[in-house]
Amino acid sequence: MLKPIRPNAGVGSAYERSLIALIDEMERSIRRWLRARYRKVEDRITQDASPAAELQSLMDKLTERWRSRFDELAESLAPRFVDRATASIDRTYKRELDRAAGFTIQFRPTEGVTDAMKACVNENVLLIKSIGEHHLSEVNQMVMRAVAHGGDLGELTDGLQQRFGITRRRAANIARDQNAKVTSAINKQRQIETGLFESEWVHSAGGKHPRESHVEAGRKRLRFDVREGALIDGERIWPGQLPNCRCSSRVILRGFNDK
Repeated sequence: MLKPIRPNAGVGSAYERSLIALIDEMERSIRRWLRARYRKVEDRITQDASPAAELQSLMDKLTERWRSRFDELAESLAPRFVDRATASIDRTYKRELDRAAGFTIQFRPTEGVTDAMKACVNENVLLIKSIGEHHLSEVNQMVMRAVAHGGDLGELTDGLQQRFGITRRRAANIARDQNAKVTSAINKQRQIETGLFESEWVHSAGGKHPRESHVEAGRKRLRFDVREGALIDGERIWPGQLPNCRCSSRVILRGFNDK
């Protein structure tokens, strides 16, 4: 029986490490600059408006710098990630077809796969940029609230640590989620191009809060046409398409694993 085409854990981990590395670098930079500037103006915070202006000026500079760094990472990491994921999917697909039925396939760049890859790259670029943009906006608001309410440096530092923790978890979740989505999109296109339209839903058995309908689809070995998607909860979807879905699919070969 063919094995399901699952996301490559190594590809997803490399993607996540790149995101986390830049987030950690940003954390050290922002914390260092803010602590130094906040100490200088802390005793004047409740007396005049200049501390707010000074801190806002600093945040503007930090935002510009780190927005640029995240933009650069997005433009380099997204295509690299999608290329590696696609190569992994192709290797797995070819190996499984050869092992199960002796099929030998040489994949070539096609319009369908190229379009799917471009769409995945564009989505990843936007998501990576959004990580930095959202975090910097939240930090800026925290700093201004601290100034407005006369908060001390210790409170601000604690708040920054919590915010960085949230951003790191969001980045890790994006990496896992995008690995599943890219696998789903490319695998779907490859099946269509090879004329192997029938698939079987495979539940991952992972995650703390699995969707009951996905568990049932896996238990019943729900079959579906990859051109249309599986009918689950009243809509046509593909494994790995929905947020935090870790499900995958298994190609059905008539006469080989169709029972």
